[in-house]
Amino acid sequence: MEQITKIGIIFLLGIFAILSLIVAAGGHNNFQYWSGLGFFVFCVLLAFYAVAQLTGGHHKQSDHH
Repeated sequence: MEQITKIGIIFLLGIFAILSLIVAAGGHNNFQYWSGLGFFVFCVLLAFYAVAQLTGGHHKQSDHH
């Protein structure tokens, strides 16, 4: 159940990232442009962190080479 929650969070972060790019593209001043891009970067970094947490502890190690 915890994995489904993390996948949902990653999906929402992707939606927020796309919406922030739309805000940045429609920005008529520097603040709206840069804040949209900044929030996009923040969402992408959080998504990468969530993916790392989702996949980090589930690797099967094998001694076979």
